[in-house]
Amino acid sequence: MKATTKLDLIVVGTSSVAISGAVMSIFFGEENFDYVTGSSAYETALAVCYGFAGILALVHLRQVVGVVRRSKPLLAMIALALASALWAENPSLAIRRSLALLGGTLIGVLMAARFTTPDRLKFLSFLLRSLAVGSLIFAIFLPRYGVTQGLLHAGDWVGLFSQKNGLGAYAALGLLVEVFRSERVRTKICWSALYFLLLIKSGSASPLVTVIATLVLTSIFMRLRRRHKLSLRAIVLSVTAITLLCLMAGFGSGLVQAALGRSADLSGRGELWRALIPTILMHPLLGYGYGAFWAGGSREYFDVARNIHWAPSFAHNGYLEIMVSLGIVGLILGCWFFAEGGFFSTRIADFRESPEDLFPLALVVYSLIENVTEVTLLYHNNLEWAVLVATMLSVVPGSPDWMRIARFEQVDHPPLSVEEYA
Repeated sequence: MKATTKLDLIVVGTSSVAISGAVMSIFFGEENFDYVTGSSAYETALAVCYGFAGILALVHLRQVVGVVRRSKPLLAMIALALASALWAENPSLAIRRSLALLGGTLIGVLMAARFTTPDRLKFLSFLLRSLAVGSLIFAIFLPRYGVTQGLLHAGDWVGLFSQKNGLGAYAALGLLVEVFRSERVRTKICWSALYFLLLIKSGSASPLVTVIATLVLTSIFMRLRRRHKLSLRAIVLSVTAITLLCLMAGFGSGLVQAALGRSADLSGRGELWRALIPTILMHPLLGYGYGAFWAGGSREYFDVARNIHWAPSFAHNGYLEIMVSLGIVGLILGCWFFAEGGFFSTRIADFRESPEDLFPLALVVYSLIENVTEVTLLYHNNLEWAVLVATMLSVVPGSPDWMRIARFEQVDHPPLSVEEYA
């Protein structure tokens, strides 16, 4: 891999800020934004970022193509999203959303192609620290922008973002990056404390629960691996499955919501999910077209909005969102993408030589849990999706991390113990 250049940092860094949504509501405003027609100023800014990213990809075309070919499910998902305009009721909306997805995915591909794993985590750490500091400054010194002013969620911090969930999501991602970076302990504690403060002040419960669950589960994985010498893949599969089932049961019974001080239907999410099921069953195989269902993109949307008495703009569940957009075929491809990433990330974690080798596994677990109540999987203009793409492309066969482990095995070197990792 050729060394990361300043041009890589500028293009990928600028594009990452754009798709994170930070400061965009301040520059472009939200009052005139419409999901179907979009914000012309914001879409122009994104188009410029994606254009420069495309030029950078052409400069390093052979490297980019080699990286993209590593993941068949990723290619299949993007191809399905682009093709979905053929059966969408609003094909122009499906095309726009699919191109936005393609642009965000390209940012992730460039992160995988132009950054080593330590360099990528260093880049993400700098980016997320900057967003965290900026959000803290806005919340304290510019509360008009950094704190929710309306009756709903009044007083919750939003920082540089337009909603509290945006601040919570990226604070949680920043905390995850901080934990699994090779960094001085005192530095990690200071930044982790800031992220935790932002999570609390944002009032966004889902990211807080998700990141805590991820850190606990990752610790359990490695402890079981150390003490009982079990297969890490078996441990990850069984413990993650049990955790997801417990979360679903907890949400269904209302116990999790009560513990978090939230309403039993998760601020209307439960009602929305129940209304979406029969709608999905009307187009079960291929869905309504990528991003072409919401806000009047299809006629069935109005039935959902009428039943729940509010106007959602996404499913608030990553798996249902894929079902709405791309049907069962899309969900199968999404599960394949997660399974591939989880399978190979456990191999990297099993032979880890530094804390960074645990990050891919932690991110897979985090994304699996997060998409129960949020939407980041295969979502357009989303930094979390780009980071997931970059991370998964960095652990599959053909990646530098994979080849490092393969060379490690060729010399018949036994796996290190957890004590030797530290």
